[in-house]
Amino acid sequence: MSKIEFRTAAVVDADEVTRCLGSAYADAMSRIEDLPDVTAGIADDIKTHRVVVAISGGIVGVIVFDQVDGAIMVFNLAVAPEAQGQGVARQLMQFAEEEAQARNLSKLRLRTHKMMKGTIAMYRHMGWKVRDQVGSGLTMEKALAADPD
Repeated sequence: MSKIEFRTAAVVDADEVTRCLGSAYADAMSRIEDLPDVTAGIADDIKTHRVVVAISGGIVGVIVFDQVDGAIMVFNLAVAPEAQGQGVARQLMQFAEEEAQARNLSKLRLRTHKMMKGTIAMYRHMGWKVRDQVGSGLTMEKALAADPD
């Protein structure tokens, strides 16, 4: 895979972002009956939230996030199968961490499905902890280190 570049998504990217999400979640969608549609409303997400895409020939990764209460909430994070295992998710998550630090927020939050074991393991590896479970949904948080200055 060629060099990966990152940029803020534009509404014109909505179809390609939707395709990336669809390919990234295809396996989970086939296995998990109650997984919500992760591809719905992407154009609206791009208009109302911070959306960063990873590009290598086309869009191969995406993160959607924004401030909710006292944390940066990651609404969606996906990496296309051909780009997985190359640190793209970690690099995308870095944008959310930088936004939290710029807003003087000390944590990130997300929700995932309890059956997405590989995803949960990846988040744990990146320092996330499960904070709550309601039904099939897990809420995870990551505390950010305080600025030493």
